[in-house]
Amino acid sequence: MHYGKRFPFVDLLIVTMITYGRLSLSGVVGDLPGETTIRKGRSMNIQLMNVAVDIIEQRLAPLANVLTRNNHITAMRDSFALAMPFVIVGSLLVPILFPPVSIDGASRFGQVYLLLRPILLPTFQLTIGLVALIVAFGASASLAKQYRLPERLCGLTGCLAFLLFIGFRETAVSNVYLGGMGIFTALISSTYSIEIIRFFYKKGWCIRLPDEVPLMTRNGFQLLIPLLVVMLSISVMNAILLQTTGRIVPELISEAVRPLVLASDTLMAVLISLFICNLLWFIGIHGALIITGIMNPFWMTYLFENQQALAAGSPTLPHIYLQGFWDFYLLIGGIGSTLPLVLMAMRSRSRQLKSVAKIGLLPSLFNINEPILFGFPVIMNPVFLLPFLFVPLINACIAWYLTQLGILDRAGGDAAMVDAFPAGGSMVGERQLEKFVHEPVRDV
Repeated sequence: MHYGKRFPFVDLLIVTMITYGRLSLSGVVGDLPGETTIRKGRSMNIQLMNVAVDIIEQRLAPLANVLTRNNHITAMRDSFALAMPFVIVGSLLVPILFPPVSIDGASRFGQVYLLLRPILLPTFQLTIGLVALIVAFGASASLAKQYRLPERLCGLTGCLAFLLFIGFRETAVSNVYLGGMGIFTALISSTYSIEIIRFFYKKGWCIRLPDEVPLMTRNGFQLLIPLLVVMLSISVMNAILLQTTGRIVPELISEAVRPLVLASDTLMAVLISLFICNLLWFIGIHGALIITGIMNPFWMTYLFENQQALAAGSPTLPHIYLQGFWDFYLLIGGIGSTLPLVLMAMRSRSRQLKSVAKIGLLPSLFNINEPILFGFPVIMNPVFLLPFLFVPLINACIAWYLTQLGILDRAGGDAAMVDAFPAGGSMVGERQLEKFVHEPVRDV
C-alpha cells in the first residue's frame, strides 16, 4: 500500500497533547495563561521568553517580510495553487489506475476494471502528465500581473518558452518533462520569458498603437518584438547546448538541482522548514506561504516520482516528504499542531478559552486554526512559544521514523480521499478488498 495509513494519527494526537501540557508554562485547563504564570511566580521565565520574542521579531521579521513580498516566490505559490485542482483530480485516480492489490482479470471485478482503466487513463495523463505546462502558465501569468503586464498573453508566452526549452516534439522522449520532471524548467522558463518582456516594455522597445485600437489588439502588437526575442533566444540556446553538451535544457537543470532535491527529502529538511514556518507564524507572519512556496517544486517532483514508482509496481516509493506528509502529520489542527490545545481548552475553567475553543474546534479539524492562534492568543504569547515551535517537530520525528520503518506508507497521491481508508487503511480492509477482487466469476 502506498497511500498513507491513518491509524497512527491518534498516537500523534496523544503525544501532541502530552507535549503541549508539559512544554507550556501553564496548562490551558486552568485560567488564562499569562495570569496563571504570574501568580505562580514564573515572571523570570516570561521575561526571558519576551526577550526571545523581541529578538525573533527584530532579526527574522524583516527577512520574512522581504520573502513574502518577493515577486518570484509569489509567482511560484500562485502557479501551484493554479495547478492544484488538476493534481487533485489526477491523484483521485491513482488508487483506481494503480490499485494496491493485484487484479485478477478472470474475476467479475477484474473484467469491469480492465474495461474502465483505458477510459480513465487519459484523464490521469492529461492532469498529472501536464502539470509542468500548467505551472509554466500560472507562474508567467502571476509574475506578469505583479509587473502590470498582459496576464493571459504573458502566460501563453511562458508556455511556449517552456515547450521550446524542453524541445517539444509530438513523439519526443523529452515530453516526459511536461509532467513533474519539468517543474523546475517550467519555473525557470517562466521567469526568463517574463523578465525579458518586462525589460522590453520598460525600455519602450515594442510596437505601440494608439488608444483608439482595442485593448487586446494593442497588447498583442506590443508583445510582438519581446515574444520574437524570447523565442529566438531560446532556440539559439537550445542549439548551442545540443552542440556542446548533447543535452537539452531540462536535462541539465534536473542534473543541477538533483542534489538539492535529494537533500530536501530528509528529516533535517523537514525539521528546518517546519521550524521556520512556525517561527514566522509566531511573530504574526504567514510562514506557510513562504515555506510551501519554496517547497512546492520539490513536493511536486516527489509526487511525480512516487507515482512513477507506483505505476511500475515498486514495493517502496522513493520519497517521504510530500504535501500529504506535511498536511496529515505536521499540521494536526493547523500550524503548530494546535488541535490538542483546542481539546484541552474545552475543559478549561476560563470562559474565554472555552468559548474560543468551541469556535475553533470545527475549523481545526480541517487544519484551519487562525481562530485559535489569534483568539487565545498563541501568536506573540511567550507562554506558548516552546510548545508551538517544538510539538510539530516531535510529531515530524515520530511520523518520519514510522514511515521509514514501514508502519506508515508513503504518499502516492495529493488528495485527502487518496490518503484515507479504504485506499490505505486497515489490514482487515485490505484482505477483504483483495478477497472481493479475486473472487472468480460464477455462472448463474
